[in-house]
Amino acid sequence: GISIEESIEQEPRLKELIETDPQIANLIDLALKVEGLVRHAGIHAAGVVIADGRIRDFAPISRGSDGETVVQYDMKHSEKIGLIKFDFLGLKTLTHIHSTLELIKKNKGLTLSTQDISIDDPGIYDIMSQGDTLGVFQFEGEGITDAIKKIKPTSFFDITAINALYRPGPLAMIPVFAKRKQGEEPVEYLFDELKEILEETFGIIVYQEQVMAIAAKIAGYTLGEADMLRRAMGKKIKEEMDQHRIRFLKGAKEKGFDEKKSEELFELMYKFADYGFNKSHAAAYCVIAAQTAWLKKYYPVEFYAGLLSTELSNTDKVVQYSKDAQKHNITIHPPHINVSDYSFTPKGDKIYFGLGAIKGIGENVIAEIIQARQAQQDQTFSTIESFFESVGPKVLNKKTLESLIKAGALDGFGYHRAQLMQGFSLLSDWALEKYKNKAIGQSSLFELMDEDIDKIQLPEVIEWPRSESLRKEKEVLGFYLSDHPLKGFENIIGAWATSSLVDLPGVFKRWQEQTSHSNHKQKYDFRNRDGNKKKVFVAGILRETRELITKKGTRMAFSRLEDLTGDVSLVIFPDTYASVQPLMVSERPISVSGYLESESDSLKIIVESMLPLDDIFQKARKLVFKLNQLNETQFECLSEVLGHYKGQTPCEFFIQGEEEPYAQLQIVPEEPVFVDFKPELIETLHAKLGTTHFMELSL
Repeated sequence: GISIEESIEQEPRLKELIETDPQIANLIDLALKVEGLVRHAGIHAAGVVIADGRIRDFAPISRGSDGETVVQYDMKHSEKIGLIKFDFLGLKTLTHIHSTLELIKKNKGLTLSTQDISIDDPGIYDIMSQGDTLGVFQFEGEGITDAIKKIKPTSFFDITAINALYRPGPLAMIPVFAKRKQGEEPVEYLFDELKEILEETFGIIVYQEQVMAIAAKIAGYTLGEADMLRRAMGKKIKEEMDQHRIRFLKGAKEKGFDEKKSEELFELMYKFADYGFNKSHAAAYCVIAAQTAWLKKYYPVEFYAGLLSTELSNTDKVVQYSKDAQKHNITIHPPHINVSDYSFTPKGDKIYFGLGAIKGIGENVIAEIIQARQAQQDQTFSTIESFFESVGPKVLNKKTLESLIKAGALDGFGYHRAQLMQGFSLLSDWALEKYKNKAIGQSSLFELMDEDIDKIQLPEVIEWPRSESLRKEKEVLGFYLSDHPLKGFENIIGAWATSSLVDLPGVFKRWQEQTSHSNHKQKYDFRNRDGNKKKVFVAGILRETRELITKKGTRMAFSRLEDLTGDVSLVIFPDTYASVQPLMVSERPISVSGYLESESDSLKIIVESMLPLDDIFQKARKLVFKLNQLNETQFECLSEVLGHYKGQTPCEFFIQGEEEPYAQLQIVPEEPVFVDFKPELIETLHAKLGTTHFMELSL
């Protein structure tokens, strides 16, 4: 990070605010005075100190925010005065595994425990080798996923080694490990006696235990001496290392090993002991990793429901895991007051979004809703009125109701979301009146005579456009769940885009192959000086945008573009960012042109320009409709919608033959059809017909 003074120097807007706004100036002045001071007394997340007497006899103690007894010394100083610190780790993954097993019992009727999961099951290593590791303990990062795809583990030994190797020091050994595992590089040992120690790691020293075993096997160390050697190597204490070198070489010579090779082996041990990992630690973690991979392989619905439930308060994780579940063809339904619980709920092969993951709704409110639902006949709210009456006006405040409506949790009662948002106050007032009458034991004469009197009529208002409904949904759920703003635009985007985002790797590979065999010289472009980038045109929606200040004081940004198939990284340099910044915060579908390049096996686009998708629509020369893909009802609906969106873009209609060579017959209407071609037209057609694959765009 940078200091406040540096921020003021580099950011003219901040400097201007300080000069023009006294309140901001006062705030910055106060911030400068406290900058750099110790903010609080931290507590080690898992450290428990143990002594052979009262702690206060050894160190000063204090109380933590939750009443914990806390030693006022840090870890190193506590050890220096003779206290022992143990780390007791509480892993969220253990809760995830327990929840998944409970959900399997509830949803499938099977009682399983972790004892039923074999770490030798091939299915575990099958999904891990494919890189399907999201949600798998210790293996879901992008870097380690790439490593595991290269190594392609087939056993528990393999994943334990990968877990130990994927750390700053031994990371460089992963390519060697992968080649030896795949048989692309020979495995050699300085001494045959090393094979039994290093065979499982293909001749590479990975674990601290291997260093100790080598010292014992080759130089005759006792295990106690071997542990002292390991510690000396880790701390790199020269005096101790010189003594151990003499001891090791002497022991190796006495056991008949070649002196030169023994010295080479000692240097190799010295190199790896610096970052050699504890095998028992890696193995214990990998037992949990194998269990999560097994559950993902064989019980994916319950696995994802449990995983999402453990991450309820982390919107980014909920979005990430929900999308991964959808890639596995698991449908995640929007939350609903008649089905959803606080956590994510599996129902058959579907998952219902947890009410607890909706922003703006507290845990107590959700408990009241579920309790009221369970008290209903058939344990469901039969009408929207029964929901308001049963839960009660004290629980259903304005913020809660708005969040439920935006999330779609009140859909299905005969009203669309715009009606509910406009009229929920009527329902709240009615429920409050009912509550007051019940409190004094009073009932309306009309209520006794006619049950239908309890039906509240909400105002007739225009339904939200799909884009508006999805925007509000994303506001409370964190992402688009019930639909996607690009649904229905596939054929339109396909008319001009290079490819969908998921197909970009194939496009880039084919381009590389073509250019490597071509003598044609590419036209010079300063953005592609090396000629190793391909010009592409793509479309999607931006997410995860991150702005930063360059050393020159200019702004640039990194972002990700997503469509219905996948996503890709974007790099927006200062010269481009200045012109596209307003568009990047609009959440509108956009078109992007730029240069596709590969870096460390991942693709990114250096952005040249961005445009709203609407601008592409203005360039349309005509729309083509293939009528044989529609039934009679859909055809009538199409005619009605096109009549509603009259404009300047011409339309042509064809019927395509069902047999080769698939001849096309053009249908010419009595009156030419011209439409106002804009996103709303596509959204309306997709909403009413369920598809837009029958239409194409000609530019």
